[in-house]
Amino acid sequence: MALSSRSPTRDVYKAIADPTRRKLIQLLSDSEEYPFHVLTSQFRMGRTAVSKHLAILKDADLVIDRRVGRETRYRLNPAPLKQVQDWLSHYEKFWKQRIAVLDHLLQEEANMGKNISLEFELKSSIERVWVALTESKTLERWVYKNDFKPAVGHKFQFRAEPSQWWDGIINCEVLEVAEPDRLSYTWVSGGENTVVVWTLRQADDGITFLHLDHTGFEADQSFSGASYGWPRMVGELGNLLLEEQ
Repeated sequence: MALSSRSPTRDVYKAIADPTRRKLIQLLSDSEEYPFHVLTSQFRMGRTAVSKHLAILKDADLVIDRRVGRETRYRLNPAPLKQVQDWLSHYEKFWKQRIAVLDHLLQEEANMGKNISLEFELKSSIERVWVALTESKTLERWVYKNDFKPAVGHKFQFRAEPSQWWDGIINCEVLEVAEPDRLSYTWVSGGENTVVVWTLRQADDGITFLHLDHTGFEADQSFSGASYGWPRMVGELGNLLLEEQ
């Protein structure tokens, strides 16, 4: 006997809105055809209730039935689901774009978490602190040996004692010199390309606030090392300035 179908009289979206009908569609997609009694055995509801759900699917042209003797058999007609797929594909593109933006924001947030921002109070004039930041011989006393010059574009190195894990070389280039308020330079070492920015502010009581931003870390080990190293070195700077008073 040939399969019978008719023009849909029910909206496909309403037809698939119910979880029972979605389960029926799933069951019918697993086989070419199912007898009615096999379908009803998959649900904890009466035969009449299952029959009503099948009738709704049939009205949406999602199910085709045929009589075989006294038995009714059902099969899935997936064609109407194409309009659902087309509608969802638009929002799939929308969510892919939003997820990409979210991934970017999360990555930026992760990177921001590896930036160092510290502020120190030094009992010294802003002029003396500026000298300690920009005079090569003084820098050597609280950071490392260096060939620094306070000139934008000047390339220099800090040279520490090498170890088993590090050659002790930090390659730098001066980015900004705004005496006595701001100094910045690159800090490239151990595969990390970061930037150091010093900002100075003189208080009325003679204390200089020295702010450090060291940004651009990717490796946890480098970030941890700098987070520990800078407070120690600026502590030595504070002691040096007190000695010179």
